[in-house]
Amino acid sequence: MTPRRITIKDVAREAGVSVATASEAINGKGRVAAATRRNVVEIAGRLGYSANRIAKNLNAGRTGSLLLAVSPRPVEPGTGELQPEWDVEYYFRVQGGASLEAFRRGFLLSMLPAHDASRAFLSSADGLIVVDPREDDPLIEEAVRAGVPCVTIGRNSADLSWVDNDFYTGTSAALAHLDAVRPSRTALFLSETSSSYVRDELSSYLEWCGGTRCEPIIIRSPGPRVDEAEPAIHEALAAADRRFDAVLTTLDTLAHATERSALALGLELPNDLQVLSLSDSRSLDYGLRTPITALDLHPVRLGEVAVSLLLDVLDGGAERRRERVDISLNVRDSTLAD
Repeated sequence: MTPRRITIKDVAREAGVSVATASEAINGKGRVAAATRRNVVEIAGRLGYSANRIAKNLNAGRTGSLLLAVSPRPVEPGTGELQPEWDVEYYFRVQGGASLEAFRRGFLLSMLPAHDASRAFLSSADGLIVVDPREDDPLIEEAVRAGVPCVTIGRNSADLSWVDNDFYTGTSAALAHLDAVRPSRTALFLSETSSSYVRDELSSYLEWCGGTRCEPIIIRSPGPRVDEAEPAIHEALAAADRRFDAVLTTLDTLAHATERSALALGLELPNDLQVLSLSDSRSLDYGLRTPITALDLHPVRLGEVAVSLLLDVLDGGAERRRERVDISLNVRDSTLAD
């Protein structure tokens, strides 16, 4: 015989309180005396009561579903490919942090591909998190039109709440580290400039070049994947008139491509070339012959904060919030010259 599910009515009866009081005590709401709240929570645990999340969300007019999307370069629907940004570990770690925090708060979070066909799912979710939004981002515009609450990881131009890192200061610290190890002529290796974080990094790099009277050297990759980036950095490193001896990359995948190209050309890291990534990943620490120094953006924390911001909007918070997550520098062999 299947055991009967314990309900909030059972908890209330055992605790000698009303159903409303039991519900408020368990959910941490209402003006319930501390002793009563402790007693209700203890009884709920002893009876094995767990709140029915689906019913709770339906009672609040919600589906219990959140969406997370990476804004940049989409791919055509039906190709069987993820957009290339999902090859970058950072985004998976953001999603991991967001998923765990959403589940802890009673929601399930799903990845939303950025192409047009996926936008039909917007209306079936309670809210949307957009990572690295573009100026006048079409996905954000679609969410706003559909009345779907939205926050971003990275600054946005739509007056929505956001959480971000201080990329300008982080880039300055990275350049100072390269110069402190050994006075360097540093090139910036990037794949796009539409995201706010890349614009901050580029602005910081150009200001550093102006302050040190160094000529800016900017190398562009056609995309964020290692296989897209490697031909571009290989050509730059192999040039007979190469004018740089350090490379600062905006993504870990670009740093990976730089290390591979340097190795193929017989360049030793860090003696012949210093490499520093403005985004860290496990592959930069364990997956290369020379581990790469990198900025840790704490993506798991970014995902957690983004969910907190989104649920604040869902709960009626009218104030637009701006949150910052600290950056730390993980120094490895690629910048440890003699």
